Amino acid sequence: MKLERLIAIIMMLLNKDQVNAKELAAIFEVSKRTIYRDIDTINQAGIPIVSFMGAEGGFGILDTYKINKNFFDELELGTLIQTLKNLNNTVHNSKYTLTLEKLETLQSKTSKAQPLQIPVNIDFTSWNSNNTDKEKVKFLTASINDKKVLTFDYINGNGEYTHRRIEPLSLLLKDFSWYLHGYCLDKDDFRLFKLKRMRNVKSTNTSFSRSAVPVEALDYLPDWYQSSEVIDIVLEFDAPVLAKIVDSFNEEQIQLRADHSGTVHFTAPFNNWLFELILGFGYFVKVLSPVLLQEEIRQQAGKLLSLYETEEN
Repeated sequence: MKLERLIAIIMMLLNKDQVNAKELAAIFEVSKRTIYRDIDTINQAGIPIVSFMGAEGGFGILDTYKINKNFFDELELGTLIQTLKNLNNTVHNSKYTLTLEKLETLQSKTSKAQPLQIPVNIDFTSWNSNNTDKEKVKFLTASINDKKVLTFDYINGNGEYTHRRIEPLSLLLKDFSWYLHGYCLDKDDFRLFKLKRMRNVKSTNTSFSRSAVPVEALDYLPDWYQSSEVIDIVLEFDAPVLAKIVDSFNEEQIQLRADHSGTVHFTAPFNNWLFELILGFGYFVKVLSPVLLQEEIRQQAGKLLSLYETEEN
């Protein structure tokens, strides 16, 4: 498209001192005459183009028009660019690509030749992410931009299987998982959906006008937690599961002993999520309180054991 080509040409001219018509024509697979017309259009739009004569000549943008490169230092700029690149590698958004082009115009030639060592790097993919996950994120991003209603089958935290019609509004990355925040036409309310639990996701021809999630709906605490009474829990753990304990709980919730065993004090709803969490630590974790939870874990462990009992002949 002509508009995309014009924007790309402007970004190239901002990134380089000068570019000739032959080079631009080869990049965009058009004639040099088309490039000359594009340059004239850019100039008419108020962007001051300067022409350089001779065999090594070409086009450039007046230095006085370019963004002040002293606005960010090299480390700040490098961090912004690297973070946006990581995000764009996941969601593949053309707007992010254009933003990257703008930011890269601020980089010095030295930085481009020898990239800085960024002290903090962010990778938005999980350790076990795959192309299916990436394609789903890419598809949902496009649906959000196109404002098209989505349909999909969903498995909620209680294992219930439902069919949903959603106005997709935004993506959320939280606790290493991607979520879709949108307006559920079936529930007539805003809802949060974990991408891993979405199946048969399809876009419809139905458009919607809703453009943002209201502030009061941006409470990402899961429904199963909001609607449940929480209980105070104390666990005792042995040293072999210390790493998993640290991954699962906040530092202030853990009381550590010298031998790397210890206790955990936290609150949570009395439901399957809690039972699965505790059983996931195996025999290295014991419930100290409450008694009600001790009994439930005993029953859950008994059911688990029964799966492996052999019939006596």
